[in-house]
Formats: sequence, C-alpha cells, structure tokens
Amino acid sequence: MSEDNVLGVQGYQLVICEKPLAAKRISQVLGSKNIIEKKHSLGIVVFEITSDKNQRYIVCSALGHMYSLTPLEKNRKKYPIYETVWSPRHSTIVNEKKRILETLKVISRISEGASGFIHACDYDLEGELIGYNILEYACKHKYEQSQRAKFSSLTDSEINQSFNNLQRTDIRIAQAGKARHLVDFIFGINLSRALVSCLTVANQDIRYHNLSIGRVQGPTLGFMVDKEIKIREHIPDPVWHVSGKFQRDNSSFQANLSNAVRKFSEIQEILATCRNEKGTIKKIISKNKKVNPPTPFNLSDLQKEAFRILRLSPSVTLSVAESLYLAALISYPRTSSKKLPSSIGYKKILDLLSTNYATVDKSIIQELLTQQHLVPHQGIEEDPAHPAIYPTGIKHKKLSTLQNKILDLIIKRFLATFGNSAVTNFTEVTINVNGHDFIAKGNTILNYGWIPIYEPYFSIKETSLPHFVKGDSVEVNEVTVVEDFIKPLARYNQASLLDKMEIEGIGTKSTRAETINLLIKRKYIVQDKIGLEPTELGFTIIDTMKKFIPDIVTTKLTTFLESSIKRVEEGELDIINLQRYLEKSLMNPLNKIKINELAIGNEIKNGLATSGDKWSLGKCPKCHIGEMVLIKSNKTHKRFLACSKFRVTGCNAIALVPQFGSIKKSNGTCTCGWPILNVMFKRKRTWKICVNRSCRENRSNKIESHHNLDPNTSI
Repeated sequence: MSEDNVLGVQGYQLVICEKPLAAKRISQVLGSKNIIEKKHSLGIVVFEITSDKNQRYIVCSALGHMYSLTPLEKNRKKYPIYETVWSPRHSTIVNEKKRILETLKVISRISEGASGFIHACDYDLEGELIGYNILEYACKHKYEQSQRAKFSSLTDSEINQSFNNLQRTDIRIAQAGKARHLVDFIFGINLSRALVSCLTVANQDIRYHNLSIGRVQGPTLGFMVDKEIKIREHIPDPVWHVSGKFQRDNSSFQANLSNAVRKFSEIQEILATCRNEKGTIKKIISKNKKVNPPTPFNLSDLQKEAFRILRLSPSVTLSVAESLYLAALISYPRTSSKKLPSSIGYKKILDLLSTNYATVDKSIIQELLTQQHLVPHQGIEEDPAHPAIYPTGIKHKKLSTLQNKILDLIIKRFLATFGNSAVTNFTEVTINVNGHDFIAKGNTILNYGWIPIYEPYFSIKETSLPHFVKGDSVEVNEVTVVEDFIKPLARYNQASLLDKMEIEGIGTKSTRAETINLLIKRKYIVQDKIGLEPTELGFTIIDTMKKFIPDIVTTKLTTFLESSIKRVEEGELDIINLQRYLEKSLMNPLNKIKINELAIGNEIKNGLATSGDKWSLGKCPKCHIGEMVLIKSNKTHKRFLACSKFRVTGCNAIALVPQFGSIKKSNGTCTCGWPILNVMFKRKRTWKICVNRSCRENRSNKIESHHNLDPNTSI
C-alpha cells in the first residue's frame, strides 16, 4: 500500500483503539521515527507518531464501550420501551462519566483534521461496535470511510503486518454487534421494569427493590433452580460398599464388589461367604489406551481449566488474560477457536519461550524442535476472527501472582499440544469369591508422551496389579464394609455452569461470565464452598416466571435470537425486521405480567422477605456442615433458627427464638455447642441467651424471653 493511499495528500490518520494500553503499545510499535505523548484533561492521553516511512498517525483510545442504548422515553417506570438511541455511556461514578464525555470531545476535535481513519479495536463483535459508534457519532459518520487493522496479538510483527495490510471495515459485523445490544437491552429493560412495577404495586410504592431478568439471565437461573430442586428432592438412601484385600504370592492388592449393596440384609451373607476364603480369577481385560495431547485453549476452556486448577472465577480469568494480551504476552483471549494456524510461527514462538522464560524447561522445547513435523493437536471449533490462545514468547516484565499463574498455564498448554500421545495399559480383573464378583483395576503408563510437558496441571494415577492367568487362585485376607448414602447431583460451580451455558448455546464467550456475576449481584444465587446455590429470591423469580411467562426462562427463545443475530451478521436479516420480531415476541409476556401485576408482586415480595431474614449465626451444632440461619416463616410469620443445609442433608437442627426484640449475633458459642444471641428488648434491656432450650445455662438463668416462644413452630 502506497503512502498516498494511507495518508491521503497530506495530514494524519486517526487510529481508534479499544483500551489505553493497546493505544500505547500500537504507538510504540508504529512510532519508530517519532512519538509524542500528549496529555489532555482528566488524564486522557493521545499519541502523535511518525513511522519510519514518514506516515503520520494520531492514536486515540476508547474506554471500552463509550456509547450505550438509552430509551427515548425518560420515564423510568414506563414500559414497554422499544424506541432507543445510542448515547454516551452513562456512569453513576461522576469522574468516569466526565472522562467518557471528555474522551469523546478530544476524539471529535482530532477527527476534524484527519485525512483518514483506522479502526484498530479488538477484532470481534464488541470491538467492532466500539469502533463503529466512535467513528459514527464522535467522528461524524466516518465508519464507511475507515479501514480495519486486524490482529490477534500485540506483537511488533502482527501490528506492523496489520497496518501494512489494512482491510475494509465490515458493516455486517458492526450491525450484528448493534443487534446483540438491541436484543439484550429491549428484553432486559422491559422485563426488568415490569418486575419492578409488580413489586412496587405489591409494596404500595413504599419500598423499591432493584430486580432484573433477561434472555440469558432467565434460562441460566432456570438451570440452577431445576438442578437445586432435584438436589433437595433427593432421598439419601443408604448403600454399602464392600471391598476386599487379596493376596497373590507375595503381592497384595485391593478389589471392590462389582455392585454396591442396597439391602443391609445381604451384608452378613456376603461377609460370611467371602471372609477367609479363596477367590478365582474369572476374567481378565487388558488393553492399551492412547491419551491424546490437549487441544489449544479457547476462552471457555481456559476459564474452566483455571477454575479447576486455581479456583479462579471465569470473570477473573478473563480479566487476567486480557491484561496479558495488552502486555503482548498472549494472543487475543476472547476466541472460540481450538486451532493454531501455522502462520503464527510455531518454531519462532518456541525459540522465544526458550530464550525469554527461565521457568520453561529448555530440554522440552529442544525435543519438540527435533520433530520432523511440528504440528499441534487441534480441536474442532474454529473462530474466523482469531486463532486459539497462545503465548507470544515476548519477554515479560514484572507480573502479578495471578498473571504469572495464568501465563504459565497458557504456555504449558501450548507446549503440550505439540507433544506425542501418551499410552497407558488398563487392566480389569474379575475375581469370583463364592459367587460374588470383585473387580480389581490397574493402570500403568507405557509412554508418558505429552504428560510431563503439562505437569503439574495434569497427571494419571498409576495402580499396579500382579500378573494373572485366568483360573488362578488368590487368598482373601480381609473383607470390609463401608456404609454410605446415595449422593445427590453436584451443584453447578462457575466452571460447570459456564459449560452448561455453552452447551445450550446461550450467551457468548465474552458475556457468560458477566451473566453469572450479575446473578450473584442480584442475590438470585450465592457462592458457597460446594458450588452455586439459588437463593429463595432466585427460586421465587423462576417459579413466578414459569407460572406466568414460562418462555422467558427457557432456552428456546434466546437460542432463536442468537440465530437471528447471526443472520444479521451474514446479511440475511436487517435490524428493523429484528426489532419488529422483538416487539411481537414481548407483547404477550408483558401483557400477562400487566394482568397479573399484584399476584406476581406479592410472590416476589414474599421471596424477598424470606431471603432478607436469613443470616448466619454460627455453625450448626448437629451436622457441623451448615450454618444456623434466622428464618421467618411465610405462613406463621414466626422466626426461628434452622440449619442452612436442612433441604440438602436433611439436618433437623432447629431452635426457637424470642418473637419480640432485635436479635444480634454475639459471635459466641455456649458450652453446649449452640449459638448465643444478644436480644434487645424495649427500654434497651438486653439478654444474652443460648438458643438451646435444653441448655442448663438457660434453665439456671430463667430467661423470661423464652415465654414468647411457640413450641409448634416448624420448618
């Protein structure tokens, strides 16, 4: 591309970046001849640079999304709302709002003297929309005149290559970005305002509570509530596991009864016929199994792996990965691809990693480089915008602990994809003892292949067994029985919920983590040690939606809308027709809400009351797993303490409390193990009481507040 084509007759090109760090990095790479950093008010920085080819650029940065949809109708209580306009993004933080407006003013002034425009925001739907809005509104309709810089990493070579090979902007991608925001906004604002209106009617305008529901929020919360119902309905039937210790020559090994025992009456018969007996090798299965290397990371896999290994939430992982991208240490993380094209330069990256990273085992890299064909193990998924996540190999400066951990995970995953397949030998031996089959399993690694490269993030447990021939006899040294209960389904954690959303096709790789965080923020779900649990408010929202507008909490509607957004991107559907469909699809649900406003409001009001009256008052003295929480009955309006896990484990720990007075946590535990409460009555009389009515401390002190307790209170 000639200089005249880039710059016009004279002047500079205005470059729009998505984030300040990206603008700085691009300026450092392109401004090889001259770079001037100019500071404006409120800390806004622009870079005036000249390349070695005397090409002049002014590089500006957005602050993420600078524009957002706002309703034309300013009455916040009104719905339905369909008429919208793009306006500078509102922020409740005064300084942030001022900075957004000032940044747009600076870009607008600079655009007046520009001879050309370059869109250099992240190359995806969101990045395209960020640049589109700035070029259209701040720069006065310059999007169609602009050129696109496409890159997947902020390395010198990719930045130079992208600016030497500028492409035309694609309005279809920008329109798809607009369509996604329109769909989310129209659904979110109308349904959320409708729910708030219902609650306001039920509360008679006395109290306001911020509620929200949307096309992705609803189904995601629905997944959790549906699973939680199954967990709470689960009956923990007893089950017995029988295992035996066996002897073959001088080797001992363990085998388990092939099936768990469901009837206690069978246990004695099994023990009597198996103890101190001999077993016969009935069947031997032995086969080699190939364990392929892992595929390269896409964003979802990185988030799930970081949660599994480091227990990091998906949103934190994305934030750390983005910081590594802006430091030019990894490629663009918001990708759905599991493929690494050869154009990224496998050998070059391996050489850079060997040179710049002391923590990387150089012998591993040297061994990889000796391969005749350096080809990574690829996945099926492909993203037309970006390859899978890979390290650039660039030497890093000081990083935070989390950055180092995520970077190490990405580097080792990248290296492991080039490793050879591992091979294991799996053996399963069936031993018959007087008609009862015991199974012994062995697993040995024959070829470690890629596994040492990915350590410590992956390992295979090895179990060795003696050599057997069918018909061999073995001694039964010991038979033991362990009583257990059939476990309920595991709750979703942030990684498995992310996986469920991906499988169901709701949300995007960039927004799924945000949806989970929003559900937590709205107090529809809570994070505890064993996973994510819906709150009573979360249950109420889903129950109410299923009762009155069930389509909102199913995947059918949101999946259809995702396909509609895709059609916009492919040029098969325009936004006007998409908006008409939105209005049509919302008409019936909003009418149903309006008709049942008071009933819906009362249900949500009760859900809020139940959720609001719970807080932890100490560990449960019976199961030692749950917390003792204060609950107010919806039916009797009486309050009591109960174990927070009573619906999960069946723990029946319950304690009555005074029905009058203000209850405060004392942070103390009685000698009997039950929580101690501070109860303040009128005239500032305060009692310190143990909630255990059988406690000697209470009987000796004759606490009069217990006269107010109702012995018939129940959960």
